[in-house]
Amino acid sequence: ELGRTYRESNLFGKAIECHRHELALAKQLHDTIAMVQTLNNIGTNYRRMGVLDEAINYHYRALHLAEAFSLQQDPTAFKNRLVSLNGIGNICLTLSDTETADSVFRAALAGARFLGRHLGQAINYANIGSLFEHSNRTDSAWTYYRLSMEQNKLAHSDLGISLCHTYFGSMYEQAHQYDKAKAEYEKAYRLMEASDDKWHSLNTLIALAGIDMATGDDGKATARLEQAKRVADEIKSHEHLAEIYTLYYKIYKREGKYSAALAAHEMAQAMRDSVVDMEKM
Repeated sequence: ELGRTYRESNLFGKAIECHRHELALAKQLHDTIAMVQTLNNIGTNYRRMGVLDEAINYHYRALHLAEAFSLQQDPTAFKNRLVSLNGIGNICLTLSDTETADSVFRAALAGARFLGRHLGQAINYANIGSLFEHSNRTDSAWTYYRLSMEQNKLAHSDLGISLCHTYFGSMYEQAHQYDKAKAEYEKAYRLMEASDDKWHSLNTLIALAGIDMATGDDGKATARLEQAKRVADEIKSHEHLAEIYTLYYKIYKREGKYSAALAAHEMAQAMRDSVVDMEKM
């Protein structure tokens, strides 16, 4: 629990340290279920940090351990197995391996339905929706995002509801319905603003900056980007910094500030390379 609290406060190094202690204790106790849970926790921490090779290693170790000991009969163990699948699916999505991500997310969704877990269903409906969105299958994406929203409301998850508003905003933005997109992003941001979960709130702040830029309000976009960059630097999220520098590049290019645009473009590429370099692939 302490490790999870550190993670939610964006202190990923301390979170990993706590979960390593947890893993040592689980091994001493020969508690396989606790070991699976701990390996997933460490994997999630590395995933948030963008260290994808370590993240997928820990999630796969958790998955293999759960399956080797036939832990599917135990509800907690079954749930831990679904966490492993979700982690692997998200990493595959980051690495653009959509085929593996799709099969993994659907397996996790089937498991969440079997357990009757609203939050698990919500997460996987959203994950599958994002796959449809990336492949421009708009109707299917909307269907899955709405199913996710239903399950998040049943689970009373403010984070999940906020994320769904962000997904809705993204869909409206792609359709150039900027007013509707901004309204959805603002709903999402209001839900996340009071939260300590800076990692997720950054997504919405960056999305709002993108809408400001798309509608020609570069001043407001830049102010939001400055705020987002401070937070992303603080939590060392290269994934978010890549998005932030990409938006800076577009703004500077439009304003004719080509030297600043080139510098921003190079920074965005450097951040992207640090998340998905060849070794991590």
